[in-house]
Amino acid sequence: MIKVIQIGVGGFGQSWLEILRDFEDVELVAVIDVQENNLQEARRFLDDDTIPLFQDHHEAFEKVDAEVAIIITPPQTHKRLALDALEAGLHVFMEKPIAQNFEEAKELYQQSKKYDKFIMISQNYRWRPEIKAMKQCIQEGEIGEVEYGEWNFRRATKFGGWRDEYHEILIEDMSIHHFDLLRYLLGRDATSIYSTSMKPSWSWFGGNAVASAMIKFDEVLINYFGSWVTRGKETSWNGEVRLVGSKGIVELVDDIPFITKNEANRMALELPSTNYTDREYSLYEMVQALKENRKPVTDIEDNIKSFAVVGAALESIKQGKEVALELEGKMNNKIQEV
Repeated sequence: MIKVIQIGVGGFGQSWLEILRDFEDVELVAVIDVQENNLQEARRFLDDDTIPLFQDHHEAFEKVDAEVAIIITPPQTHKRLALDALEAGLHVFMEKPIAQNFEEAKELYQQSKKYDKFIMISQNYRWRPEIKAMKQCIQEGEIGEVEYGEWNFRRATKFGGWRDEYHEILIEDMSIHHFDLLRYLLGRDATSIYSTSMKPSWSWFGGNAVASAMIKFDEVLINYFGSWVTRGKETSWNGEVRLVGSKGIVELVDDIPFITKNEANRMALELPSTNYTDREYSLYEMVQALKENRKPVTDIEDNIKSFAVVGAALESIKQGKEVALELEGKMNNKIQEV
C-alpha cells in the first residue's frame, strides 16, 4: 500500500477523496486543508476518525509517515506545496496545471532536479478508452501521417471561486488538457502558436472565456477553438476532434472514435479493455512508477512541454503575433516571436 496525504479537499478535492479511499493500492493517511469546514466535511465523508486532519501542511509532513503528497489545490499554491513536499522527502502527484503560470512551472521544474523524488501531473484525459483507441490507430499508421487537424471544445460551465478571476480562463485552466492530448496523439511537441481570445457579453467569467489558436507541431497544423460560455449544443469534455492523415481520418464525436479511409467506410474504433481509466489510471500510473522505480509518464519533465503551449498561447494573445516554442534540452522553455 502506498501511503498518501491529500492536500486540498474542497470542491474538486472532495471527488479525489472518494477515489483515494477506494483505490486498492493506496492508503490515505492524512488530509490537509486551510479551511476547517472542508476538513470536517472530509471527516464526515470518510467516516474514519483514525485519519488525522491538518490545516498546516508542514505539521502534517512532520508528523505523518507517507510516500506521496496528493495536491488538489488552486494552481497558485502548487509550486510552494510541491517544493515543501519534496523537501520533506515525498513524491508529488498533483492536478493540472503545474503552476499558476509558465514561469513558475519552469522554476519548479528546475528546483525539482535537486531531489530524488518525482512530480507527476494527472493528465487524466490521456487515459480514456476513446483517446487510447485514437492513439493506437495513429500509432499503427492506419491513417498514414497526420498532416492537419481540428479541435473544437464548447461547454457552458459555471464554477465560481478562483476560476472566475482568471484573465484567460479557457486557455489557462482547460486547454492544457487538449494541448496535452495533441502532444500525446501526434507524438510531437508544438513548435509555434498564434492565439486570440475574447469575452462574450453574456459571459459570467471575469476574463476571456473564448479562444482560438493555430498550432504547428512541426509541419502538422491544428486549428483549435474553445468556449466555456457556449450556447446551443455542447461537446463532451474531450471536445470534437478531427485528425486528417495521408490515408484517412480519425475523429472523435460525442466521445466515440471513428476512422474513415474512404467516403463510404466510416467505422467506430474498438475501445481497448483496461482495468482503470481517467483519474484512476493516473493513480495506477503513479503506483506503477513507484513499484518499478521509474518516473511516471506524465512526470513534470514531460508535462512542462504541454504547459509550454499554454504559456506560448498567452504570450501570443498578449503580443497579437505568432510565437515560437524552442526546444532546449528536453524541455520547451523558450517562447519567442516568429
